Amino acid sequence: MRPRNETDDRPALAAVLVVVPARDEQDEIAGCLTSVAAAAAEVDQPVVVSVVLHRCTDGTAERVAEVVGAHPDVRWVVQGSDAATLGGARANGVEAGRSHGTLADLDPATVWVASTDADSRVPHTWLRAQRDLADRGLDLVLGTVEPREDGSESARLWHAQHHLAEGHLGIHGANLGVRLSAYDRVGGFPALDDGEDVQLVRAVRDGGMPWTSTDRTRVVTSSRRRGRAGKGFARFLRRLDDAVATFGATEELEERLRTEILRLAQERGPAKTLCPSEAAGAVDPTRRRALTHVARAVACTLADEGVVVVTQKGVPVDGRTTPGPVRVGLVPEELRGPVEV
Repeated sequence: MRPRNETDDRPALAAVLVVVPARDEQDEIAGCLTSVAAAAAEVDQPVVVSVVLHRCTDGTAERVAEVVGAHPDVRWVVQGSDAATLGGARANGVEAGRSHGTLADLDPATVWVASTDADSRVPHTWLRAQRDLADRGLDLVLGTVEPREDGSESARLWHAQHHLAEGHLGIHGANLGVRLSAYDRVGGFPALDDGEDVQLVRAVRDGGMPWTSTDRTRVVTSSRRRGRAGKGFARFLRRLDDAVATFGATEELEERLRTEILRLAQERGPAKTLCPSEAAGAVDPTRRRALTHVARAVACTLADEGVVVVTQKGVPVDGRTTPGPVRVGLVPEELRGPVEV
């Protein structure tokens, strides 16, 4: 679904609520909250930061107390939660934060809820950029997320295949903002461990409320391989680790995908196209999903060389910056030189 950038009449924001769930995050939470405090300092509205200690058994609470003491200018709400799911913990954070005296009597349409994760770092412009978009009449802002560079082949492979841009289609609980009135209208975060952010976003969009997606608020998250969410970044990086271990260095894997794209394209001829996932499946059907984005990046490189054309609904596009599915086909024979397969 494309962003619905047409705005509606909305009152100006009066305050911002940031929600950060944390479950056994003693090594990450201080960096996260320090970055949130820096972002809060750049907006001229009151900011309430609601930290949810979600069934913590380590020193997370102590680390949170240290950051709270170091940043007395921020309005902090720290609450424990026994919620059975991550979605439940996020919802607990919203409820605890909106009960703070700063927000309790405000019209929900004037309160912006910004969500991030305890292992993430937000840019200092994070809240300012969301607020500016909200004050244009939007109810939902989706931001981009990238893993912290750790020097691994998998991290480099992730960056090679992801092209973060305006109008992207990603949904990340680590980087989204929603007007509190829109949040209430759709029932808030559902009680799910995976996909609670996706369900909230879909409900807002399906409700016809104005929204956008941007790379202006890019968040950096942990590159760890064991995350709190079963289908989050950690699992994706593990899949890339598996692909690198199976196929070798990034260059070797990209060469295999290049070979399959060209083989499939030549078999079909210039009148037909293929999906990058088909080339990924040809390399290894058991790792098709993990390899599909890499195959798309390789197809874009081939397009740069003038060997193939990347299209969407029959129109040539830049596959690096165009959200949504694309197709790959041969450039007409008269327009290209010989290609070795």
